Amino acid sequence: MSTTEATVEPGRRIPIRYQEYTLGAVIVVLLIVGAILKPDTFPTVDNFRAILTQASVVGVIAIGMTFVIATSGIDLSVGSIVAAAGVAGGLLVDNGGAWMFVLGALGFALLLGTVNATAIAYGRVVPFIATLAMLAIARGLALQMSDKRPISLIDYDRLRWFGTGKIIGQPVSIWIFVAVSIAGWVLLNRTRYGRHVVSVGGNLEAARIAGVPVRRTVFSVYVLSGLLAGLAAILLSGRLASASPVSGNLLELDAIGATVIGGTSLAGGKATIGGTFMGVVVFAMIFNLLTQLNLATEWQQIVKGVIILAAVLIQRPERI
Repeated sequence: MSTTEATVEPGRRIPIRYQEYTLGAVIVVLLIVGAILKPDTFPTVDNFRAILTQASVVGVIAIGMTFVIATSGIDLSVGSIVAAAGVAGGLLVDNGGAWMFVLGALGFALLLGTVNATAIAYGRVVPFIATLAMLAIARGLALQMSDKRPISLIDYDRLRWFGTGKIIGQPVSIWIFVAVSIAGWVLLNRTRYGRHVVSVGGNLEAARIAGVPVRRTVFSVYVLSGLLAGLAAILLSGRLASASPVSGNLLELDAIGATVIGGTSLAGGKATIGGTFMGVVVFAMIFNLLTQLNLATEWQQIVKGVIILAAVLIQRPERI
């Protein structure tokens, strides 16, 4: 999958795609290592299906995060929005069933994403501060609306279908992750809107002079991020058969990490949906293998931090 980037100087572009190739090689290495260390459990179709299913929630969020980071922004609130959206849908499910849950979760996530978007694009609040505030607000709303207790969805088979159902023999959540990735790739690489997103992150003033609707573009990426967090809430709640006010904890860090190791620049102006997709898969494969090796959770977190740091260091020469 191609990479969208901003022009740095006339006739000169940021080097691209090497991180995607590197991630492809990493996936191959992980397959080999997993086959050696856990030959009976790792290199199996069922395990790969489980890996992609686990990756789907973070993956959907990471696609939205790619658009946000491409504008040189950040969204720290998506994990909390997942929890709040799930609870909001759970409160409506008794009145309308599974589809009311879906509408409630998407609508509430869209509302919170719009608040972020308005504060950043029109209130001119720094993205880090605006989304940090929303992280606290959304988590508090989730706890308050649910009375600090999970909402059981065990009786709603249609809703659980989003988490455990299958289409053509494969989990629904995987199909949704792939569909969102393809749609994100087309939007970023084959539309004027995608060019606007990258232009805003590459050079804000140049984009404004060129006639790019900067505020509307920035507004839209946070709305999109919120909407995809709502979709992730549906997938997660369907899989767990409950909507918990503490769900989604630290999902924002997983999404940011996958986006960064995929090759999207934290400085903005360069984004790759294909890299994000592979970054999500790499993270999922690593932690699946570490779990099978019975590595303690704290060591898994250390590994995650090291991977993110290494990815940022690799990007550093591009920002000089």
